[in-house]
Amino acid sequence: MKKCFSIVFILLVSSVYADEPYNDFAYGKVVFTGQDLTIEVEVATTEVQRSRGLMFRDSLEQEKGMLFVFKHALIQRVWMRNTLISLDIVFISTQGKIVSIIKGLQPCIKEPCDVYKSTDKAKYMLEINAGMIDNKGIAVGQMLKIEETVRRPL
Repeated sequence: MKKCFSIVFILLVSSVYADEPYNDFAYGKVVFTGQDLTIEVEVATTEVQRSRGLMFRDSLEQEKGMLFVFKHALIQRVWMRNTLISLDIVFISTQGKIVSIIKGLQPCIKEPCDVYKSTDKAKYMLEINAGMIDNKGIAVGQMLKIEETVRRPL
């Protein structure tokens, strides 16, 4: 399982270049193992893409999200500055294990915006619609994998 996750992610990261504009995301799927749940994702791998994230979007389709790929597994931080939709956040280890969850983050239109952080080191962060964690039974300790990285929207 660990080897499969690592190989797929190496392909994912190698497909995106650091000098691409913020909106030139790669696309993929996050599959929750042992569950009938697949989330189609835009993948943010550059600093500019991660900084922009889901800002200024007024909606996010069901079972879609954004996957943030960080250079190192660290305590990751997130804020809702200029984010117009409520989100659930899933923090994921290098091995594909959910290590931390934050539910129901609300938009922050006016600064100062609160900063939230993972409770454990994470290499990846998945942003999905608020309520999805509870509705789909997503929990700390679950394993997931990434599939089918492509350069066009799914």
